[in-house]
Amino acid sequence: MRGWKTLVLNSVAGVTILVLEVLSFMTSTDWHLILSPERASLLVLGLGLANILLRHITSGPTGWRKDQTR
Repeated sequence: MRGWKTLVLNSVAGVTILVLEVLSFMTSTDWHLILSPERASLLVLGLGLANILLRHITSGPTGWRKDQTR
């Protein structure tokens, strides 16, 4: 692929700007008004348990695709 260095450079710059912009919005938000610490810990616990459950009920390995034609 020609010009891949330019693509990588511009992609890194663009993603960096987007991440910094999102982080600036997140730091200005008072998260305690949205989610209490007790509920946040329950949310994290629930997400962890859901991931464990999903991992046990799936049959393929992590990142598995049906079509392995690469």
